[in-house]
Amino acid sequence: MPVDPAGTTQPSAATVLPSAAATEQAIPASGGKAYAQSRTFKAAVLSLGKVLAQCSRILSAAILSRVLTVEGYATLRQTFLAYDAGEPLLQMGLPQALYYFLPGEKKRARGVLIENLLLLSLSGGAFGVFLALGGNRLLALRFNNPALEQSLLLLVPYALVSMPASALAACLLARGRAVPVAIFSVIERLVLLALVVFPVLVWRSAEAGIAGTMAGSAVMLVPALLLMFRSTRDGTARPTLRGMWDQFKYSIFLGLAGALGTFTISLDKLIVSSMCQPEAFAIYANGAIEVPLFSVLTGSVLAVILPDIRRLYKEGRFHEALALWQRGAKKCALIVFPVMWFLLAMAPDLVCVLFSAKYADSALPFRLYQTLLPLRVVVWGAMLMAAGKSHLILIRTAVECVLSLVLCVLYVKSVGYMGAVLGTVQTLYMFSTVFNLIVIARLYKVRVREVLPLGAVLKMLLVSFVGCVALVPVLFVKTAGTAGAILRLGIAAPAYAGTILLLFVWFGILDLHPLLQAVKRRIGR
Repeated sequence: MPVDPAGTTQPSAATVLPSAAATEQAIPASGGKAYAQSRTFKAAVLSLGKVLAQCSRILSAAILSRVLTVEGYATLRQTFLAYDAGEPLLQMGLPQALYYFLPGEKKRARGVLIENLLLLSLSGGAFGVFLALGGNRLLALRFNNPALEQSLLLLVPYALVSMPASALAACLLARGRAVPVAIFSVIERLVLLALVVFPVLVWRSAEAGIAGTMAGSAVMLVPALLLMFRSTRDGTARPTLRGMWDQFKYSIFLGLAGALGTFTISLDKLIVSSMCQPEAFAIYANGAIEVPLFSVLTGSVLAVILPDIRRLYKEGRFHEALALWQRGAKKCALIVFPVMWFLLAMAPDLVCVLFSAKYADSALPFRLYQTLLPLRVVVWGAMLMAAGKSHLILIRTAVECVLSLVLCVLYVKSVGYMGAVLGTVQTLYMFSTVFNLIVIARLYKVRVREVLPLGAVLKMLLVSFVGCVALVPVLFVKTAGTAGAILRLGIAAPAYAGTILLLFVWFGILDLHPLLQAVKRRIGR
């Protein structure tokens, strides 16, 4: 996964989810009650770990934004942007291949793991060689930042220690061990937070943060390898060239889709970094983020329902599969829509609290990025994967990437760094959403307007907007600076949350009776 110590890079669908074939191999198709509870528990545990890890990333960004100069912070973000954009291509989908090759493997489970780790290590070493032989100078020139030439050299050994650890989640999940994954994720982020922030506080330089990240990754590689080897004790540990080739063949298309998806996600930042000054990139990078909670939320819901959607589709029960997906969308919308309006309204104060007043201009790109949240109530690619049409994800992503590239470049030339957000939003709404709706409608035998539960979704969107009246009192809080921002958020958050809860109950969107009855039963015991 991306490990930018100051970033909140969102993973693509291809990097978060295994392929449909891998899912079918790793998860039983039967939907028994006991197994459903097990899936729900695992999804909850993984969600908690991911949320805590993402909170650590945001905390790191908040601290580094205050300690470093704008130029130093830009150098730190650009250094890891170069790695994050290329990481999925370096991984080549190899971690996801473990979802296919490890479940049920008895004869040579450790051999399969070692083959995977060897391929990842070779790829990481190749990246280090590229940087050492002049890639650092090429990237520094492309990003208009001479300081990158030195900072990128610090990444030469970084990929070699971070790439093998990227197989941990897939390895342990394929062996049915979700809890260690969540624990490791939290510990890893805490170690990186300490080893990044402390050197920066002492030396006040981007290079200190980069060196700290590399040290943290090296430290965490040891327990990652121990956990993986302990989970794969079955059979021989001897790797084979045939096994390595089989994993490479299986994973190459997943790798291309994941690389293209992550590149598309990072494309706006890459364009701003290459066409604008480092200071402008720093402002844009702190604003062009989505709240990581939502990728965790939708991913967790999907982890619970994807196997059943796949089973229903194979049985030809298309409408039932779509209805299950729609129920997941409505549950996610209960959280996503209210939070979206709150973020749009309180963006200046949120940016001030997170990144300090010197990044006040980040509020506008932050607001525009939040307009993408209505698209996050569902994971579109899940419906294509369940139908066995994963190749359509690659086609969609490729077209999306080209359109984003053209629009972002044109808009950045015209209006500056804000044009990158406009190009991204336009591409996702005008192409990606239309493509998804049309394809899903055809695969699941419904009309386009029936793909989403539009009535329920629009109702939640409008009621959430009405709840913004609870934010009016904060307009009268004139205290300046971070203290004023904290005060306004402290007033706004509980007032808005309470208003939304009342409105959702009033309009029949949320039914509290089952919850109240469960509480009464618990008290009665």
